[in-house]
Amino acid sequence: MMTQLTDYLNKLERLDLIARQKLEPELEYAFRHVFTQESVYDSLLLSDRRQLHQNIGEVLEAALAGELDEGEGPLLLAYHFEQSGDKVRALKYLRQAAANAVRRYANQEARSLYSRALALLDPSDYAGRWELLAGLEKILDRLGEREQQADLLTQMQTLAQLLQDDIRLARTHNRRAAYFDKISEYQASAEAAEAGLRLARRSGNEHLQAQSLNSLALAAWRRFDYSEVQKWALQALEALKVVGDPVTRIASLFHLGKAGYRLGQYDLALHYIQAARELAREMDNREGEATSHLILGWIYQRLGDYQQAAIHYQAVLDIRRAIGDRYGEATALSHLGWLAYDRREAQTGLDYCQKALDISYSISDRENEAYALSGMGLNYEQLGQLDMAAASYRAALAIHQSIGAATLAVFDQAGLARIALAQGKLDSAGAYIEPVVAWVQAGNAQKFWDPWIIYRSGYQVLTAIGDTANARAILAEAHILLHQRAAQISDPHLRDCFLTLVPVNREIIEAWQKLQE
Repeated sequence: MMTQLTDYLNKLERLDLIARQKLEPELEYAFRHVFTQESVYDSLLLSDRRQLHQNIGEVLEAALAGELDEGEGPLLLAYHFEQSGDKVRALKYLRQAAANAVRRYANQEARSLYSRALALLDPSDYAGRWELLAGLEKILDRLGEREQQADLLTQMQTLAQLLQDDIRLARTHNRRAAYFDKISEYQASAEAAEAGLRLARRSGNEHLQAQSLNSLALAAWRRFDYSEVQKWALQALEALKVVGDPVTRIASLFHLGKAGYRLGQYDLALHYIQAARELAREMDNREGEATSHLILGWIYQRLGDYQQAAIHYQAVLDIRRAIGDRYGEATALSHLGWLAYDRREAQTGLDYCQKALDISYSISDRENEAYALSGMGLNYEQLGQLDMAAASYRAALAIHQSIGAATLAVFDQAGLARIALAQGKLDSAGAYIEPVVAWVQAGNAQKFWDPWIIYRSGYQVLTAIGDTANARAILAEAHILLHQRAAQISDPHLRDCFLTLVPVNREIIEAWQKLQE
């Protein structure tokens, strides 16, 4: 048999149809021209083709047994069994190849593989279809394909309801909560999280309960209700004592770290984020690493260590681009834009914010779209391009008001008040600063993670329009809160950075000292 095969191969080689590729570790030939290969393949009867693919698939399956977790094996087997019509094996290896692609962040490849698997699946296999759609939905989330993602979530909910499966329905609601958060529909996100928690509790699944609790923590974060963030995240950690799940634990630690940061409890925030970062590294969880870098960037930027902040934000950008996460990439770019303002690199800041704006618009991320616009306002303001700054603040304000982000809208109103003041339009400056002052007097600034520009803006504009009593009251509150926050920073170097290197903090201290003279 081998002698006959060798004779055939030698003859084909003499006819210049095939060429020897290598001798070791095994003899290997290939067609010299793809057209020759296609002609030979097309000349075979369909039944013969299918049988050849089946035979090749079975031989490879036996040869690659135990080596299919990584590499090209599952892809190759999926192809041959697809061509042979062996749907059971084709689906098995398409699922495996898709999972491998997901782990490698080969997002387009994973998308294609899930789509091929769905095309093979029996329409009556609701459970199998739900699982494939769940995998594909996460890929669309990474890619920012919001319209298709929404369609898949609707299909997943319908299938879970047809199956009367509380666990799949809870998982669907948790994913819907994440989707609505990404498109800045925060009330819908909270409602989906609450539905997910009810179903998870009914099913008795502690793992899903922890995920739903984390979704509620995120919804509370969007409402700036940080005590609620801490409550839900701590409940999630309590649920995880029963089932483990390091990925969900990381998410809970992130929520606690973010809440600590927003409350000005920087030491506590660093404790939680560093714990999450270590766990993410142990798991080689790149998304977790990116999130830890982002929050560390926030903390160091607020503390005035801009070099450390830049290192962390750049790490976020590098990871998000490497894994194809458009939402995360836009977030990193907008934060680099704001940091450039702090470092007085306004043109660089505008470039970052414009890139963030373009991506955010394309993926319907309205919150980051507004955040990038606010960053553009700051950088234009620093360059003295006041009309451009005002246009950016107005655009950001419109989005923040439309998505119910009242606290962030106050920042934009303060920016517009500063621009009007710089242009000598005192009446306009007073009109813009009025809701800002009301917000401060209601005690909201003390709950805000970065109120210093708002305090300074209020003081400057009120002083300019002659309302010295309210101006002094705002400055006094800012000075007290600034030193309260500083007292919570245990590291002497970071405490000194916070008070002396952050320009707006230094200006508040200097203004207060001048008033005392």
